[in-house]
Amino acid sequence: MEKYELWQQLYTYVDEWVQLKPWEALWSEDYVALKIGDQTYYCTIMGKLGDCIGLSIYEGEEGYADLCSVSHEYMDLSVTQYVMFDQNCLTFYMGNREEVPKGQKDIIKKLGLKYRGKGQWPYFLSFAPRFYPYEINDQQAKIFVQVFQHLIPLMKVYMNHEVNVDFDNDEILYAYEDHGWKYEAMQRLEDIDKFYVVELEDQEYLHYLKQLPLSQNQYIIDMTYLTGGFVDEGYDRPVSSLVILILDVASQQIIKANILRPEDDEISECIKMFCEIMEDYGKPTDIFIRNPRVYSSLVSICDECQIDVHVASLPMMDDIIDDMNNMM
Repeated sequence: MEKYELWQQLYTYVDEWVQLKPWEALWSEDYVALKIGDQTYYCTIMGKLGDCIGLSIYEGEEGYADLCSVSHEYMDLSVTQYVMFDQNCLTFYMGNREEVPKGQKDIIKKLGLKYRGKGQWPYFLSFAPRFYPYEINDQQAKIFVQVFQHLIPLMKVYMNHEVNVDFDNDEILYAYEDHGWKYEAMQRLEDIDKFYVVELEDQEYLHYLKQLPLSQNQYIIDMTYLTGGFVDEGYDRPVSSLVILILDVASQQIIKANILRPEDDEISECIKMFCEIMEDYGKPTDIFIRNPRVYSSLVSICDECQIDVHVASLPMMDDIIDDMNNMM
C-alpha cells in the first residue's frame, strides 16, 4: 500500500472512531482483545472521564505483560513513570496541534485534512523501553489500520448491546475470525508478572558474596527514567536516560550511579552495581527499594546473603532526581 494511501485510511478510521465515541462505553481498565491472523492485540480505550482520549495497543504475550504492569497502582509517581516509559505499545491520542509530531503534521497537510480546536488533533506515538515516546513509522501505522478495521465493528456490536461482557468479573471483549468475525466475552487471562525474580546463576560467586563481612550500612537503591529524551545519531529515535542510584542512608550521599545506554541490560547492571558495593564495603544490613525491577533483580541475592529488603516510598530520592533532571 502506498504511504499516503495507508495514512489516509488510518485518518479515515480515526474520524469514524471519534464519531463513535467508544470511550463513553468503556473504562480504560475494561480490556478489549483482537486476534488478527496469528497475533493477539490487547487494547485499552481511554477517555471515559472526558480527558486523555485515546487508544493503546499491546501486542502478544509480552505486550499483555506490559499492559498488566501499567494497570497496577504504585506507591509513588517515580515508579509509575518508570513503568510507563518501560513498555512497548502503540498509542493514539486526541490532543492539541502542538502535540502532533512534525512528521504527522506534514502528512495531515499532504492529505489536505483539516483539524481545528483544542483536543481535536489526532496523533500517534510509539513507546519502547529506553527510548522517548516517538512518532510511529509506516509499519506501525499499518498495525493501527488493522486494529481499527476490526475494533470499530466490535465496539459497534458492544455499544448496540449485541454482546454482554461482565468486566467487573474479569471478562474482556474479544473478537476473532472463525468463518467470519465473532464477537464475544472471554475470561481475562491471568496477569503476567513482567518483573520476575532473578536468580543468580553463578553459585560460586553467590557463595563468595555470602562470605563477605557484614557491615552496618543501609542503602537506598533506585532506578528511574530522567525527564525528556536526547538525540543520539546511533539510534533512530530519541533516547531516554535510565539511571540507577545507590545512596548510603547514614551519609545521605550517592555512592554509586550509572546512566544506562539502550543496549545495557538493566537487570545485569543493577546486580553488578549492588555486588560491587558489597565487595567494597561489606554486606549491608538493609536495603530500601521502590522500583519493581530493582526488587526482582536483588531480592534473591539479599535472601541468600541475609540482607533485609524493604519496599517503601522514597521521597528523599525525588529531590536528587530533580537535581539530575535540572542538570540534563
